[in-house]
Amino acid sequence: MARIETLTAYKCRFSYLQRNNPLIEEQREAIRSGEEPNYSFSEFIDTYKEYTSNLAIGENSDRAIALAENKIEFREKNGVKIWHIMPNAGKQGKPITVMKKTGEKYNYGSDAAALYEYHVFVYESDDGFIAIFHRQNGSGCKSVFLETANNAIKSKGLKLEMDLIVPMVDEVNDITPTKITMQFIKQELSSDVADNVNGSRRKHIIREVGLNLEEQENRMILDIINRFHAKEIDQAKAFALIKAELNDEVDYNDAEIRLRVGGKRHQKIRWCEFENIVGAHDISARLYEAYKNSHDFAGELAKLSDEYYDDILKSEEV
Repeated sequence: MARIETLTAYKCRFSYLQRNNPLIEEQREAIRSGEEPNYSFSEFIDTYKEYTSNLAIGENSDRAIALAENKIEFREKNGVKIWHIMPNAGKQGKPITVMKKTGEKYNYGSDAAALYEYHVFVYESDDGFIAIFHRQNGSGCKSVFLETANNAIKSKGLKLEMDLIVPMVDEVNDITPTKITMQFIKQELSSDVADNVNGSRRKHIIREVGLNLEEQENRMILDIINRFHAKEIDQAKAFALIKAELNDEVDYNDAEIRLRVGGKRHQKIRWCEFENIVGAHDISARLYEAYKNSHDFAGELAKLSDEYYDDILKSEEV
């Protein structure tokens, strides 16, 4: 199966912490007046680089991230500051086994992390900054990046906010939700000790109901999903509206969606991953075609990210 390469863009800004702000007394007046912090990505990256120089662990996830100083490239183009950040991120908190082609096996305990290299491109201008995350086959580092970024700057009384930029016209944006399965789940301890490392629990489905979104009877639910897709409502609001449409006493707390992408590919994703699909800009064909000639994956990826950034500005989506 061919790998799917996508870019997902976010409009970013720094704001003051409203709750649990360690500098609330000195920042209170600025918060009341609605001032924006005088803090740029240029300043942030130095703080984040120090925070993740060894290994930063997401407190609310099972992922970790590390960013070495030699994994940050900087350039300027037409007055825009551009960073190419290549963090290593992946699962942590569970035992892992590494197999070499020679057959050698290396076992590591739950204090190890399985990290892979990812690519993030950040563009900062006088109007703010946009972050573009590369994802391969649905795997990326946005969630752990955002969480650890906020941990890194919490002591400054600041937080990083990221709003998804949905492509207006895009081949991968031609998605059709065909089924949603609403679920009521409980997290339970597994009989496998390895599953319970670091408080991790196994998902246990108590009840689920599947809805065929291609049937007229479920048209209202499809409309809700499409409204979320179009950024008319946020993810939490969409989920609440879907639950209300079911007229069911069960308190559903998760869901899976089956999608038809571009009329061909079928994909099943969790509700919490839906944002990564609706915001995806597919670069698979162009990236691999260019790579055949240059054999420079990162370089071709950077070019496509620059093109996407320019397209976003032209579309006036930000």
